[in-house]
Amino acid sequence: MANTPKESSARSRTVRPPFLLGRARRAGREAAYVALLRARELLRRQLAACHSPASPLRRGTYVAVRQVTRTLVNAVTDRQLGWMATLWRARWLEGTIYEISGWAYERGHDYAESPQVRVVLRRPGAEQVVEADVTPVHDVEINGTARDAEFDYANTGFVARMDLAPVLADPSTRAWQVHVEVTGPDGRTRRGTLNFRHQAGSAHILAARTFADATQLVPYWAPRRGLLLARTPRPVMAVSVGIERRTVEVGLALDGVVADRAELVSADARHPVGLAVADDGTARVRGEVPPRLLPQVYRIVVTDADGTKHVVGSQLPTGPVTVPDSGLVTYEDAGGHLCLRGGDAQLVVVDVTLEPGVEPRLRLDGTGGGDLEGVVVDLVGARQEIPVELSVHPDGTWIGTADLLQSRWGGPALLPRLGSYGLRARTVDGRAVPVLTALAVVARTPEKLDVPEARLRLEVGPDRGLLLRVAVTRGPDELGPFHQRRMDTAYREGVHPPERSVYLESFAGRLATCNPHAIDRVLAREHPGWTRYWGVTDLSVPVPEGAQPVVAGTQAWFDARARSRYVVVNDWLGRRFVPQPHQTVLQTWHGSMYKRIGLDRQDVRASTREAMQTERAKWDVLLSQNPESTRVFGSAYGWDGQVYEEGYPRNDLLLTGSGEEIRERLGVRPHQKAILYAPTWRDRGQDAAVLLDLDRLTTELGDDYLVLLRGHSRTVEQGGTVHHRGVLDVTTYPSITELFLAADAMITDYSSVMFDYSVTRRPMIFYLPDLDAYRDDARGVYFDLAEVAPGPVVRTQVEVVEAIRTMDDREPWAQRYASWRERFNALDDGHSAERVVRRLFADHPPGI
Repeated sequence: MANTPKESSARSRTVRPPFLLGRARRAGREAAYVALLRARELLRRQLAACHSPASPLRRGTYVAVRQVTRTLVNAVTDRQLGWMATLWRARWLEGTIYEISGWAYERGHDYAESPQVRVVLRRPGAEQVVEADVTPVHDVEINGTARDAEFDYANTGFVARMDLAPVLADPSTRAWQVHVEVTGPDGRTRRGTLNFRHQAGSAHILAARTFADATQLVPYWAPRRGLLLARTPRPVMAVSVGIERRTVEVGLALDGVVADRAELVSADARHPVGLAVADDGTARVRGEVPPRLLPQVYRIVVTDADGTKHVVGSQLPTGPVTVPDSGLVTYEDAGGHLCLRGGDAQLVVVDVTLEPGVEPRLRLDGTGGGDLEGVVVDLVGARQEIPVELSVHPDGTWIGTADLLQSRWGGPALLPRLGSYGLRARTVDGRAVPVLTALAVVARTPEKLDVPEARLRLEVGPDRGLLLRVAVTRGPDELGPFHQRRMDTAYREGVHPPERSVYLESFAGRLATCNPHAIDRVLAREHPGWTRYWGVTDLSVPVPEGAQPVVAGTQAWFDARARSRYVVVNDWLGRRFVPQPHQTVLQTWHGSMYKRIGLDRQDVRASTREAMQTERAKWDVLLSQNPESTRVFGSAYGWDGQVYEEGYPRNDLLLTGSGEEIRERLGVRPHQKAILYAPTWRDRGQDAAVLLDLDRLTTELGDDYLVLLRGHSRTVEQGGTVHHRGVLDVTTYPSITELFLAADAMITDYSSVMFDYSVTRRPMIFYLPDLDAYRDDARGVYFDLAEVAPGPVVRTQVEVVEAIRTMDDREPWAQRYASWRERFNALDDGHSAERVVRRLFADHPPGI
């Protein structure tokens, strides 16, 4: 008998799986979300096409549409458009008091005055809420994390303290969720959960707290739900720990558990350990950790008579436990479990303090175990390592000190480069020694270090490793998009009186080298009354003696760019630079060209073509090393303006300087031959250093050779320092010209250094394993290098070694070398910088 329509409908509703209904609802909400965003973007584009940027109608319409979109999306989905609520720090205080700090605001709204912030803790189904005691905070770092430039959000910070006694007393184990409510000066109230958190500190490593009844309060983070706290009973708790060499003994308190067996469990291994149960509800776990298990992190799992597994929690009154004669360490993880980690040695950081002064230092206090003799400790960043002087005491405690101002390559002591520096330790033979940060230190992070002219803070990574974060040096009124836009606007629209100064910049401020550096030397000698500003990315960049560094994005940087009579750069100035009526811009460029550039590239896009034309319009004079480069600039940039064809100032030193002192500084022994390996930047982003097998190369060459590895300036911020026997990574050495003087020969590929090193008349080897692909790709080249190269063109590692061993025989390449120098180096005579400066001041008189 056929079903009636009504029966069929009912049956279809009953057989549809519930999870499909949930999936359909979510899909519908997501579709609505996407549609609303597309509608808002379409309207924004239409408004942009119809109204000027300053139009009140355009601004008012867009704000209204944005608010409607946010309201609708937030109503039909669990997304929180426009809501920025960040957890910056979280820590336990006394007893059940839990403190969180961060900020909360709605993007696009003005918080010139501190908003009213309410923080509450709620559990679904519970009538009671936990109300936090909230203190407003003004924190300029908030602007540094802001995503938009509309308003100043520094007033939106808060510190909230919550008494979690109601959570501890709650019979339910369901999670309580943190909610934030912000009422702005305009009376508008916005509510939501915390939706972001800092990834390197206490907000990421959310520590549990154990209470007397073997119950833990465990904070944790859930995507789209934010910060939650749950009461978690722990029927098996560790109350004591003893370590003797590779043996660990743990005292346990059992709450209603009939323990049957115990084992050490890691992500990929299990190891049974002895279990002795007493009649008083306690037990002891004892076992030896086999050497094959040592490098891993283990938790103790107790299985009861019913087969239920219990991960052992920690109720230890102290922090991590180490002993001098053992490489084992026990500690509590963020979730409140007892962990065991082994190795030949261990270091635990239990305190960090800043020793301020003219030469600020970071002091680390800790405990350790195992063989710590000869252990080397560093703060390791990208292309820079800060040594930590380690002093180990007989009882296993240790003190480490690190100077925060570092001298590199014999230069002045400066702040470290921008980035994150992780605390790393290794034995004398290079094996890694684990370094753990105690939870007491984690709870302080992120923590600002008060060092003048620096933005430093302590952080902790997800693996509990200590980090030193070095951020760009900017003042409170210079941080973030809001203040950057404010200064940009004042710079573009303001009137700037000229001053007797020169603004110089190399490689967008990453270095203070190349042609501008050579010109600076002449300016200092021939125009000592002029101020020389150097634009730098940060204060780790050394500038010439007597010059003033100005950090990009600071008010001093804007002022120097606006007021200087002359601007001397070797790369694009970018969209933030606006030539002033009183300025002359000298573009020195940074090398003659083998690879096609600019409009000569076959793959140039219309947007790139427009950007090139905009950039070209900012230049007044273009410096060329040789006639070949002059022709290239004419086609690649459509340049028909003034050209100084005077050779390259940076090469003057190659004819007037000596490499002996530089070789000594680099550690090149008298009998060694220094081979500079300087590969170019590749558009594919490939790390050019991997093209040669450095281990194999140095092994075949032996101790009579030292390879000086020089990465391209664009790779300075990528990867770490290369450590190979027989290799010295000189990527961060300030001056490649000095490296030319120090090197007996050079290996390169397609880099423009080939047009500079030839000034020395020393051997060059061209290692081109991908010559055909590089020559024929979309970018293209200006000539066939294989036909004119002033040295051997090789494609294999074997050929590289052979070319190095026979490099003293220069006769086969003498004619090519002479032709090359005549073509590219005829004007490099040691006086290029002098001629350029004199022409610049003669053709474009200061007038001030």
